[in-house]
Amino acid sequence: MCPCISEEERKKATQYLIEVIPREMLLQVYEEISREPDWLIMHHFGIGIEIRNLLRAKGFAWDDITLDREWEPITLEAARKVYKEMQ
Repeated sequence: MCPCISEEERKKATQYLIEVIPREMLLQVYEEISREPDWLIMHHFGIGIEIRNLLRAKGFAWDDITLDREWEPITLEAARKVYKEMQ
C-alpha cells in the first residue's frame, strides 16, 4: 500500500467527515485548534481513534501509518470547511 494518498482521496475523506460528524463537533474542533494548534495531536488516542475508525468503516483502506499521518489534516480541513460555511 502506498504511504501517501491522492488529493482525490483526501477530498473524499474530508467530505465524508463533514457528512458524518455533527457540525457542532467540527466547529468545536476548529475552535480548539484555534486556541491550541496541537489540539488534534494531543487527542490522537481520543478523537483520533474515532476518526480513523470512521474512515476505515467507510472503506478508506489505508494502512495504519498512513491513517496516523492523514487523519489530522483531513479532520482539520473538514473543520475548516464547516467553519467557513458558517461565516
